[in-house]
Amino acid sequence: MRSLWGKAPFQFELRELPTPEPGPGEVVVQVAACGICGTDLHFLRHNPDWTPLGHEVAGTIAAVGPYVSRWQAGEAVIVENHVGCGVCQQCKNGRALYCQDLTTYMNDRAGFADYLRVRADMVQAFDGQALAPRQAALAEPLTVALDLLQRADPDLNDEVAVFGPGPIGLMLARLARLRGARRVFLTGSTRSTPHGRHRLEVGQRMGADVTLAEAEDDIVAAIQAAVPQGVDRVLVTAPPRTLLPAFEIARFGAIIGLIGIEFGKSGAEVTFDANAFHFKKLQLRASHAIPNHYFPMALDLLARRAVDPELLVSHTFSLEEYASAFEALTDPQQTAVKVVIIP
Repeated sequence: MRSLWGKAPFQFELRELPTPEPGPGEVVVQVAACGICGTDLHFLRHNPDWTPLGHEVAGTIAAVGPYVSRWQAGEAVIVENHVGCGVCQQCKNGRALYCQDLTTYMNDRAGFADYLRVRADMVQAFDGQALAPRQAALAEPLTVALDLLQRADPDLNDEVAVFGPGPIGLMLARLARLRGARRVFLTGSTRSTPHGRHRLEVGQRMGADVTLAEAEDDIVAAIQAAVPQGVDRVLVTAPPRTLLPAFEIARFGAIIGLIGIEFGKSGAEVTFDANAFHFKKLQLRASHAIPNHYFPMALDLLARRAVDPELLVSHTFSLEEYASAFEALTDPQQTAVKVVIIP
């Protein structure tokens, strides 16, 4: 079978590997679709060693191992990339979100492959009549958006700002609307390129009331003019430097949710006035959706088009076209949102 690996700087190997056989308590999934994530780009920019690529997987059960009774060949499933152990102190106390004894396939198995062998409890069924595989593959990034939403917990009629119009930020704009946000402000880096402009336009279709671009707009001034008292929630999916304007536009007592990351010391470090943060009674809540929860909810939202997958899946490529797939996502002259590889 084929399996896609990569390392910095944007080097690829499409390897030929033996088709896996399921062991006890395992299943093998025939991959039908796998989305490219920003994490894959981080690997290709920063990992010096060969790394398996792809973790937003939808497919069908191809084979089941001994002691697996829940699944049968041919069932449509998505694959969770991390699951809790279920037996540690945190898991047993009902806090599996904080499990540190996780199972993952991402260390040695690629989702951009023909087949993927995983533990049987790492798959979740979906309705193949309601969702095509390329659409079901959005469940993984949607669980990431749902995790940040739950951490920041916007309330009915809140003013909400979302920083970053990538797939997760666009989903959050829609989720904030579903939560009953009074207004949603979506910010991006620029609208001067087809890439940046298109994502902000998709944001409007997802439910954003106002879209702003850092390069062309004074984001802080525009939001403060619209909401003089400050917004109730800021959902940050952009690099950490955007925390500084997030603190500025937040109202007294607001909550800022953060899932934006940046590899490299210069981009990861942020300096701010802790006294001002304290006296403004702000809260900063980090979300790191590993293990991923909320897959049944994510699949239901997609199937019902409460979050419309067709607004997000902009490009599909075959596995042999992996170079074109990654180029489409990183080229500012192209209008990519979510790029999906179809083995």
